[in-house]
Amino acid sequence: MRHRIKKIKFKWGQDANKMLLRKLLINFFTRGKVETTLPKAKVLKSLIEKMANKAKEKTESNKNYLLKNFGRPEMVRMLFDQVGPVLKEKTGGYVRIIRLGQRISDGAEMARIEWVYPVVVTKPSSKVSSSSGSTSAQGGKEVKKVEHAETKTSAKK
Repeated sequence: MRHRIKKIKFKWGQDANKMLLRKLLINFFTRGKVETTLPKAKVLKSLIEKMANKAKEKTESNKNYLLKNFGRPEMVRMLFDQVGPVLKEKTGGYVRIIRLGQRISDGAEMARIEWVYPVVVTKPSSKVSSSSGSTSAQGGKEVKKVEHAETKTSAKK
């Protein structure tokens, strides 16, 4: 017997279940909340707690763990830069599950999972360069840098 092992299994294969949970994790961390069925929300809550705990301290092992689970380096940077500092002082209980009732179509129990603490995630804008100037993302705003050309004066006598 497997005492004290909490594991919810879904009807699809192991690979499909991993990808489902990965997509739910990515959606949660980019949007801040996700509405899904109650069993999926219960599994997702434990995964979010683990990922948020790893994002609090920027070490090489934590980076590799997050990269293995997300597969996107920009997501890992976002977690370390924006989510980690907000949850630095907290020891757990980062997310909550709110039950929404039954879905009309099939009667499945629905739930919303969201942050307990206010975590604001901003998406970085893409960098665009041109011949006259370049733009870069700073603080979620696009700032245009203008190069000042040195004026050359010729000495006329």
